[in-house]
Amino acid sequence: MQLDPRTMLVVWAAINVMFAGMLALISLQSDNIRGAKQWAWGDLLIGLSFALASQISFPPKFIFILLGSIGVGSGMGLLYNGIEAFRGKRCSYWVPVALAVALLINNYGFSLFVYEPRLRIFINFALYFAIHVACARALLIRIEPALRTAYWLAGISFSLIAVLAVARMVNLLFLTNDTVSMFNTTGINPYVFFFASMAQMSMSLAFMLLINTTLSNQLKNLAATDPLTGLMNRRSLDIEIARQLANEQRHGECLSLMMIDVDHFKKLNDKFGHPAGDEVLRRLAHLMQSVVRTNDYIARYGGEEFCILLPGTTETQALVLADRIRRLFTDLIIEWDGNIISSSVSIGVADTEHDAHEAHSLLSAADLALYMAKHQGRNRVVPFSTYGQHDVSIIARRS
Repeated sequence: MQLDPRTMLVVWAAINVMFAGMLALISLQSDNIRGAKQWAWGDLLIGLSFALASQISFPPKFIFILLGSIGVGSGMGLLYNGIEAFRGKRCSYWVPVALAVALLINNYGFSLFVYEPRLRIFINFALYFAIHVACARALLIRIEPALRTAYWLAGISFSLIAVLAVARMVNLLFLTNDTVSMFNTTGINPYVFFFASMAQMSMSLAFMLLINTTLSNQLKNLAATDPLTGLMNRRSLDIEIARQLANEQRHGECLSLMMIDVDHFKKLNDKFGHPAGDEVLRRLAHLMQSVVRTNDYIARYGGEEFCILLPGTTETQALVLADRIRRLFTDLIIEWDGNIISSSVSIGVADTEHDAHEAHSLLSAADLALYMAKHQGRNRVVPFSTYGQHDVSIIARRS
């Protein structure tokens, strides 16, 4: 089967323009996804430039060289900028400018001033190789499993185009002068265009998969996170407790739970207003995050109540941390609207060594200890073990 490079270039252009439209629609609906707009503009510019290039005859007109070089160079640079933006980095906008200028000088100089098609095509593909390697390096990295497939698919697609560019450059070295042409129908040239267009499709699909996966992760985070404090919510904590209890049963490790309540929170809200109360909760959340370990779990359990789940920790060890949190929060001075706010917390602590081997009983034990801390005057830490072999059925009837 004979492949026509001009036809392949038109197909490549159509793929770019089609995916540019799809990425543009996605970016309009998802303003918080960085990089989508750069990818859409990059695909559009490359697609239009390739469509224009497919109609070029030699010697080419200057306007074709100008528009084609600027379109392809800036488009490929924008694809790289989109990857940078998606990864949360600052975009290097000099890249599309530099590529466009380099392509323009190369194509203009070796087409109109000095006719050197071999050198012109070689430099063009060298520039394609360089930018695609840069994109591949930015994508083939260690990344969270949820995004790994899309990252690596895009990275491999960029790598494939870079390999094809090298193959085309090597092929140029063995062609005779009369067969050197961008649209040569012999040798590997048609196949370079064919496989590059397929890699372009794979790359664009990977971009869309990146966006879709990111949106899905954001929705999961919204469902699992408390919007005020950024901590886990109650549902997430319940799931984590069940997971950690299963791990505790397998490995025999102790699991502790703190239940924390801000003292007289309603009075604080009534006196200073609900925004002040929200700030108190945020500051408490920040304080707890600053003192726990990376493998501990903090959640806003509801209202002014928080929980800290401590894997591999006994009640005695948890009491030390609980009292530290209590003292730090008592000493914390919060300025709000010209007022000084200070408060305290009561904390109940329980672990799985004291008859609390299920999620419900562990939560109930910590809740009972918190209840006694408040009953005894607040601003204190009370361990569940204070009650000895307390009947868990009594705790269950309370809840």
